[in-house]
Parts: sequence; structure tokens; C-alpha cells
Amino acid sequence: MIRESLYFSFAGRKSTDFPIVNVSIGSGLYEEALTSSKSIIETSTPGNNVPYFQRVKREPKTFPIRFAFLEPWNDEMIDDIIRWLDTDYYEPLFFSSNIDRVFYAMTTDTISQIHNGLKQGYVDLNIRCNGAYSYSNDITTPIYDVKSTQRIRIVNDGHESTFPEISIQKIGDGSVSIKNYNNNQTLEVSNLKDKEELTIDCLTRQIESNLPGIHRYDDFNDEYLELVYGTNNIVITGGCRLVFKYNYIFK
Repeated sequence: MIRESLYFSFAGRKSTDFPIVNVSIGSGLYEEALTSSKSIIETSTPGNNVPYFQRVKREPKTFPIRFAFLEPWNDEMIDDIIRWLDTDYYEPLFFSSNIDRVFYAMTTDTISQIHNGLKQGYVDLNIRCNGAYSYSNDITTPIYDVKSTQRIRIVNDGHESTFPEISIQKIGDGSVSIKNYNNNQTLEVSNLKDKEELTIDCLTRQIESNLPGIHRYDDFNDEYLELVYGTNNIVITGGCRLVFKYNYIFK
């Protein structure tokens, strides 16, 4: 995906703003890692030749980028590129061959300029992501207008489970429950007021109500909704208007 792309976008700015193009130097086939590296965390005990498995640790994704100049550069162009690429925080990065695969990345090491002394050449840089995954762009479902009970389907085409942000506007006093039959999980909030607006971030586990001084954690059953891979079969119970926002997660 990276090697075959001519163009990329980083920090909200496109490489087509400059006379540059993504290139690979060398011959033969492209080689690209499909997943980040991982290590096995385990503990050995005396007298046991089989170590005790604890967990897997996935390392942040890393990869190089090389782009060539299509015309001789000048100092102003190089300064602009440095300001663009040399950030001190993670920024969204995606490539032209798949704009719906977003990395959150920054450059590491040095940004190197390789040239022939005539202001012609290319630039090498190394990228490190904020974790082992990349993401789709934001996906927002239609607004579901639930009178009493409604069945819906939400598709997760990523490699991992994802945790949505759920926005609820209550219709009438009472409770709202959301059951995912794929993993037999039910999220429920009770004692909601008519026209109350509630946001539940299932990833960060934060709940916000638009009613002043109201915190709904005591009215919540502590089940944050998980969308597993595939088509999630969900039943919503309780009068409300509701929308889900989420991302696919890719290894």
C-alpha cells in the first residue's frame, strides 16, 4: 500500500502541494510489513521447561518513506517541507492507494536529504505510529428513531473489535438498553429524562449528559458496548434517537 502510492497526506496537508512523489529505490518486488512486530511476555519457573504465558506485546508500527523531487529545490521549499513533516506529536497519515487506512504518526531519527549537488535528489524519513494499529476514517451510522424496540445491524470490517461513541437523545422518561447478540452484551442506562442528551464513549469509558450537575455513572450498568468483527446484530430498547460513531481497527 505504501510503496505503490505516489502521493500521501500528513497533518492535513497533501504531498501534491509540493513537486514531490513517493518513490522506491532499488530493483525487484516491493516488501512491506503487513502487521507490526510483537513479542511474547512469559515467565519461567524453576523445574518447569514450559514457561508461563502472560500476554503478547505489540510494538508500534514503523516504516520508512522516501520521496523524490520532480524539479530542483530551493531553500524555501526545503524549509516548508521541514515545517510540515518534523512534528513533535502524532498526526494523521494516509496514502493515495488507500485513503481509508489512516496512521497516526510522526517522524523519528533524522530527515535525510540525498542529492547530486545540483538540488536534485530525494528525502528519506522514518515513521513511527502511536501504536500497533491503523484506522478507518470515522464511520457514522444513520440516526435511529426508536419508538419502543428496534433491531439494527452494524458492520465491523476491521481486524479487531472496536468500541463506539454512542449519542442518545431520550424520548420520554425511562431507560435505554442496547444489546449486542454477537457477544451477548447489554449496555443499559436508567433514570433518563425526556429530551436528555447523553454521550457514551465506550473506548475512553466516559459518559456525559447535557443536564447540569447530572452524572449517569450510578445509573449505568458498566457494560461498554463492543462491536466484534463482522455484522453485529443489535437490539435497542427504550424510546430514543440514537447514533453510533466508530472506526475500523487494522493490524
